[in-house]
Amino acid sequence: MRYLYVIVSFLLLCSCAGRPLKDVAKPLNEENIIITEEKGEDEKALEKTTEIIKGNDINGSGISHPEYYTGSFEITMSGYKGEIFIGIKDGAFYGTIKFYNWGNGVPQPLKSLRVNEDKIYFIRSITTREELIKYGGTDFFTQEFYGIISKDRKIIRGYYRYAGTQDNWQAIRK
Repeated sequence: MRYLYVIVSFLLLCSCAGRPLKDVAKPLNEENIIITEEKGEDEKALEKTTEIIKGNDINGSGISHPEYYTGSFEITMSGYKGEIFIGIKDGAFYGTIKFYNWGNGVPQPLKSLRVNEDKIYFIRSITTREELIKYGGTDFFTQEFYGIISKDRKIIRGYYRYAGTQDNWQAIRK
């Protein structure tokens, strides 16, 4: 029986060799975020830095001072707490979202991000096996987020839709 434990332990160690058990999430800032237009699914899953997807063009947003809309926000939704980061790169908005008590702690790109004077819209989803592995989810999903930005741009309140249901979320500027 002792040999069985030794063999099983050895096989377990060998299968994990060279792989991190848990990625440590880096703080969200422009230095560790790369903008990508198109990458293969295998490259996306192996990317060490946060991948982001370009949102709407600043010139078409109707916003006169887009820098007032960027930065980090603390988000709460359905018992989950995390962080949203909104930035500007190459004349377009982009963003990421991560939750401290969900998945691997790796920031997910905000898909279909749209920001205007008082509204924000984006999609958070895991739709491929590679995304499931990278972000640490347990199943595929798509969530649509709608929000109203306060006049002082410090609070975003809204709702999200998931699997035919709707619930509230809120983000407060850090």
